[in-house]
Order: sequence, then structure tokens, then C-alpha cells
Amino acid sequence: MTPARTDAHPARGASIITLFAGLWLFVSPWIYGAYGNSYAWNSWIIGALIFLFALIRMNHPAATGLSWLNSILGIWTFVSPWVYGYTGNTGRLINSLCVGFLVFCAALVGANNERMSHDSTSTL
Repeated sequence: MTPARTDAHPARGASIITLFAGLWLFVSPWIYGAYGNSYAWNSWIIGALIFLFALIRMNHPAATGLSWLNSILGIWTFVSPWVYGYTGNTGRLINSLCVGFLVFCAALVGANNERMSHDSTSTL
């Protein structure tokens, strides 16, 4: 039996997933050759915010609000193909849908795990 790590928190794994999803979203306009399109800035800004919020969240477990912000950014990423009208670009569409869904789910897991962790320790 291994001792429990005192620096681990339930949202760490979710934050790592969200961190890499934000990084991928940031570089995706170059991967898909869309860096010259008017909607590429959305991926750069939202990807950078997701990355930054996840990085801060990893180092500050009590910052549950950042997970909730990332869940909103995940929803925005999911709907952005319709907002910016690039649903005809299948690669970018699927990328936005997958990244948005992944960020949303991971952020919710991180926020809810932290809340449940606090709930269980407060009853002891």
C-alpha cells in the first residue's frame, strides 16, 4: 500500500487534460491551415485562456471557479463553428466539437470532484 500524496487533488487529472486541449486548440489553426482565416483568432484566444485557466487550476486546487470558466469556454468552442460559419470545413468543425466537448467534460469533472472532496471532508 502506498502512502497518499499530500499535493494531489481530485481536479489535477482533469486540469491536465484541459491544459493539453487548450494547447491543441491554440495550435490547431496552423495544423488545419486556417491561420489566415478570420476565425483563427478565436482558437488562439480561447485556447490560450483554457490553457492558462487549467495551469492556474492545477497549482491552486481551491480555484474551482476556473474549472467553471473552462466549462463555459468548452461550450463556446463547441458552438463556435456555427457562430463563425465554418461548419463546411469538416476538419475544423470536428476539431471544435471534440475539443469543446472534452474541455467541457474535463472542467465539470474537475469542478465537481473538488466540490465532492470538500463535502466529504467537511462531514468528518
